[in-house]
Amino acid sequence: MGRQHVAFRDVADAHGVSAQQVALAWELALAPVVIPIPGASRPESIRDSVRAAELVLAADEVDALSGVSRAA
Repeated sequence: MGRQHVAFRDVADAHGVSAQQVALAWELALAPVVIPIPGASRPESIRDSVRAAELVLAADEVDALSGVSRAA
């Protein structure tokens, strides 16, 4: 599993949500004018998509998911 995938899984685990929910919340955090429209056929995927709008990611989480390293 690549570093980027691990970052999404780590953030998901920290929030107790799915990696899919984190991915959508991350996209929303990058640009509030972006509206991701995921396709879903399973009820749990649809619920994840809706809940992503409620998930607030910290700036360091957004950076980690974007592959950005914050220098101290």
